[in-house]
Amino acid sequence: MSLFTATKALERLEDRLAKQEAIGDALAREVRGLKLEYIELYDKVRHQMSRMAKRTAVDTRKEVEEEVVEEIVDGVDPISAQILAMRKGPRTAA
Repeated sequence: MSLFTATKALERLEDRLAKQEAIGDALAREVRGLKLEYIELYDKVRHQMSRMAKRTAVDTRKEVEEEVVEEIVDGVDPISAQILAMRKGPRTAA
């Protein structure tokens, strides 16, 4: 093995190593960018889901209150209706 073939082999190895380093660096940058994109998307989705949950809670509470009022009015016998009417009277007058 001559001196020139050994240097050529080393140069080829160095070139291959440099290419692999460049590929590794490019992949690391791409992964970093994808992680940032994922974090941003996660934050947006989490914020939107919390807003939707709050809206649903408010809507559900209103529906339950309306159902309770309807049940009180609809399912009341005459005596209880008179009692409720008497209880409502002073409150509206005050």
